[in-house]
Amino acid sequence: MKKIIYILSATVVLLGGCKKSEFVGNDPTGEGLVDFTLIAPASGTILVLNAATPNAPVTISWNAARPGLITAPTYKFVAALKNGGNLNSPLIEIDVPGSATTLTITQKQLDDALKAKSIADGATTEFIWSVKATNPSLSILSTSIFNITITRMKDGASPFILLGPVPTTTPMEINPVSTTDQIKFNWTKSKPATGGPAVTYKVLFTNNNNFSTPLFSMTSANNGLDSLLIVTTKQMSDSLAVHGYADLSLQADLKWTVVATSGTWKQQADYINALSILRQIKFYLVGNITGWDINNPWEIITDKKADRYGKIFYTYIKMNAGDEFKFFKIKGDWGSGYGNNGASGAGFSTGYNIGGNFQIGANGIYRLTLDVENNMAYIQQKQVGIVGGMQGWNPTTPIYGGYAGRDKFIIVTNSAVNDEFKLHDGSAGSPWTFGIKDDRWWGDAGGGNLDYDGNGGNLNAGSTRVRTIWNGTNTQQVKYEKSPAVEMRVVGNGMQGVPDWNPGASPQMTYSGNGIWTITLTLVANKEIKFLAGNDWGAFDYEDNSGGSQATGTPRPIKWDGGGNFITPTTSGSYTITLNEHTQTVTIN
Repeated sequence: MKKIIYILSATVVLLGGCKKSEFVGNDPTGEGLVDFTLIAPASGTILVLNAATPNAPVTISWNAARPGLITAPTYKFVAALKNGGNLNSPLIEIDVPGSATTLTITQKQLDDALKAKSIADGATTEFIWSVKATNPSLSILSTSIFNITITRMKDGASPFILLGPVPTTTPMEINPVSTTDQIKFNWTKSKPATGGPAVTYKVLFTNNNNFSTPLFSMTSANNGLDSLLIVTTKQMSDSLAVHGYADLSLQADLKWTVVATSGTWKQQADYINALSILRQIKFYLVGNITGWDINNPWEIITDKKADRYGKIFYTYIKMNAGDEFKFFKIKGDWGSGYGNNGASGAGFSTGYNIGGNFQIGANGIYRLTLDVENNMAYIQQKQVGIVGGMQGWNPTTPIYGGYAGRDKFIIVTNSAVNDEFKLHDGSAGSPWTFGIKDDRWWGDAGGGNLDYDGNGGNLNAGSTRVRTIWNGTNTQQVKYEKSPAVEMRVVGNGMQGVPDWNPGASPQMTYSGNGIWTITLTLVANKEIKFLAGNDWGAFDYEDNSGGSQATGTPRPIKWDGGGNFITPTTSGSYTITLNEHTQTVTIN
């Protein structure tokens, strides 16, 4: 937690007494004194006295005046009105004990001194102040003169601290549509000045450390009288949505504090707490494909379309005949499952903690959909492809590519440079329609994000062959990657007659359609290669996902999101390499 100070200076000035000073001047004679300077509070300090903390210290300090011979001087603090006042005839003065160069009194003593000069409660007055040094031979006034503005006590509230939520580096994940899930903010109580108005509280939130104009605020419980605020996660999400965080996929990194008010006094908590919020609704899949581990389920995609958020969840997954599964609302809770409660129309009826397992009838890639609002589930053979200018914008025949893993597809297709397209899981009989059991399609939302069902713009091919990746592994925001697929090179130190690791001088593979590239090369045994879709580093590339296999004639799995290089066979010789982007394999024969 970051400590803050509400009083505007950590050191303040004592203004007290009423004895008239007689100054000899700054010309040293006899014993002598040398001019000295003031230290704190700095000139321009604004000090507001808190009636609820009368014993809080007020401190001023200065450098010592060096004596001419041996006698240390004594000091007196002096202050005068900034407008029309004169430090040679000060309004207020007070002796400093001994030869100390620091004077400390309480806020109450300072307030009493101001009151004695008929300054009204709560009034703000501008002063000039300095210090006089005196020894047996003379007195000199420091040539340093500082300004200070002081507001007398009227109302007040004592300091207090925040209790929770405590700061953490882990974001708080909340359900943005729940009216039962809650966030609890609490803090220690602040006390008003004796006889002062009751203290009320507001919780302030900001994303830029500026609490004078917070992002938004909330009044504490009991009309502001309690040192507690309980808000539903929906209330918090709604507040974020209207204050710059309408995109639910964005993490809100906030700071929060509390201000206590008693009459005209506002006392900010001694600390500021960090609070990061992720607004997420989650559902999970558990089955034999996941190992039936309820504590490590597979999270599925949240439909972010506005009227379906929190109601519809889905996933694309490759399954085999006989596979069984259930949907689950809560990780670790077998009682939160949605099972098969019987066929109903085109789907299956389901509900919270009812029904048996769903079972797959045939091998394939499936879209599994859960409709929580209507207690329906849909088990359909579907996958994501491309619909656009390169295939006549026909949603009944998308160009499909390869299944690269759960909720991830890659499609390599020929195109015209200016062809536009969308990603689509359409099928015959339901072109450009969207119902829970019908087609889904996605447009460009910018920044690599995809929008849903007609929202967002078209994607542009940008080249005569384009590689597009549909990626739903971030279950809160479906994304895409797009890159030119006009060339693929073999780069490394494992090719005879080819410069080591030189993309521009490396051989290009031949594209034969459907994501397949081939080339015949003389490979050097036990060396390394990789595949690069361009003539320089930074282009899309493929790494090994086989764990270092050197097998020939057997497809090795590949990956594009980081990994080791491919190891050439154990025997040097001529080999034909086939890279299949749709099956995500490479085979060396």
